[in-house]
Amino acid sequence: MNKDTKITTEYFLYGLIFLLAAILRFSLLGRNPLGEDEASWAYQAWQIWKGESIQFGSLVSYLSITEAFYFIFGSGEFTARIWPALAGSLVVWVPFFIRNRYGRIPALVLAAGLAIDPALVSVSRFAGSPIPALVFTLLAGVMFHQQRLKWSLIFLSLGFLSGPNFWLGVMMLGITLVLSGILRYMEPKQYFQVRFSASKNQNKSPLPGARGYFLPALVVLGIGSFFFSQPQGLSAWISGLSEFVWGWINPSGVSVLNILVAPVLSNPLIIIFGGLGYLFAWKENDQIGKISSLWFGISLFLIVLYPGRQAADLIWVVMPLWVSAAKQMVRIFQSVKSTWVTYSLAGLIAILFVLNWLTFTGMILQQGNPRAVLLQWGLIAASLALGILAMTIIASEWGWPTSRKGLALGVSGVLGIYMLSTMVQGAFLAAGDPRSLWTIGSGSGQVNLLLDTIAEVSVTETGRWDSIQGAVINGNSTLRWALREHRQIKFYQGYDPELITPILITNEEDNLPVPLAIYRGQDFVIASETAWKGIFPDNWISWIAFREGPVENENIILWVQQGILSGPNDPSGEN
Repeated sequence: MNKDTKITTEYFLYGLIFLLAAILRFSLLGRNPLGEDEASWAYQAWQIWKGESIQFGSLVSYLSITEAFYFIFGSGEFTARIWPALAGSLVVWVPFFIRNRYGRIPALVLAAGLAIDPALVSVSRFAGSPIPALVFTLLAGVMFHQQRLKWSLIFLSLGFLSGPNFWLGVMMLGITLVLSGILRYMEPKQYFQVRFSASKNQNKSPLPGARGYFLPALVVLGIGSFFFSQPQGLSAWISGLSEFVWGWINPSGVSVLNILVAPVLSNPLIIIFGGLGYLFAWKENDQIGKISSLWFGISLFLIVLYPGRQAADLIWVVMPLWVSAAKQMVRIFQSVKSTWVTYSLAGLIAILFVLNWLTFTGMILQQGNPRAVLLQWGLIAASLALGILAMTIIASEWGWPTSRKGLALGVSGVLGIYMLSTMVQGAFLAAGDPRSLWTIGSGSGQVNLLLDTIAEVSVTETGRWDSIQGAVINGNSTLRWALREHRQIKFYQGYDPELITPILITNEEDNLPVPLAIYRGQDFVIASETAWKGIFPDNWISWIAFREGPVENENIILWVQQGILSGPNDPSGEN
């Protein structure tokens, strides 16, 4: 009875963690406009839904399933992001299937960490995100470990159809597996033989048998052919492999230093405890810890080495860090019994951390006073010395394990709060902002304001919000997605001065000779980029603390014929 109750409680906790993960990934999912990269994928799925003949991109699973969501719910920012948000929520079940080998309590801690990690939450909220490649590849691995080969093949198929990031992950995990065998941390040949032989015994037929192949094949055929409506989609996976290969010779422009800084600023909790876990694993010959350390090192090395790297690729580094950090935190917290001394030291450490953070952010107001800044650095050093002194005193009376646990409680508590703040900032407050650590492509601009203005003009001219005729000159994916329901607005490459329509949209940089006697214009921000070179802007403290920094905006101009809207003419062409 006790065992059944324990198992039921454990399942209930995993259910709550999954619910938390889903809430964080789906809340306000459609609030922000799609950025350029997001809009490119969302618009492709919309074109497929509308029956247009296009060349399919490499994210086959995203395009196919998002098209299905469009059919059920209609197109929009929310539906364009459902698939990565759903896939990202499933990551919490990875530790569930390895809890017997990894440890039940560490697995729960790991699941909770994956549910709220800033990188995993933020990247799950982007259309065209690489998160499905990570989640389904890992689920395929843990299902294989559980000897459930049919489910392993199904998840592997979903990962396979998730674009170029799948191949990056396969390379990372493959090299990790090979090195683990060479260093004798595991026996890959024996490991695979055991799983395959177990499957043969279960099925009483060669692995996995015709019936075992049927469902995975159906997944590949169904999703790859866009639910049997686009058979040519089955070959689109090749472009994912070619994009991955092309990334080795085509730099993305993301610097190595930015890649190294992002996880430190996003979640220092797993950097500290994950690193300590790796040290313990090598010292105590812990197999899981050693393999996890190899996975972390190889993943980080390949991302740094890969010219086509993106900040979102760091989700492959976050996973092994959490594997080590969760186990190390449980190991420390279970080392000695908690007492008032432990909690007192934890409280002192937490207070010192908060005071140091306030002192650090207060330097923003002292940038013009070097002496004041130096004094504040001195205060930070003095508080650190006070913390070390308190630990030493407690260790002399109650032992170093008690002192270490108090330190770990204080540090994990404060850094846990910091992790939650960076998660909220990256996933909600600064979503779509180019200064965010995890923004994919350029930041979103004033797309909603542009649409409201066009709708107002359309109602004035035609009586309907979507019936006005117009032309877009040299438009990008963001505009194509935003104006997809405006069927009377056409896109053109190049400007024809004889083209006269009620509204006209041009890029400000093109400086086209639009006749000011006919049109009045208003500019809108369509995209934004960071305006500094290097890792940090000049006011680097403000960026670290609040993600503040200069940005460069890309503007478009909405031109409206003079006779449509009432108001005085502006000879400059600006309203």
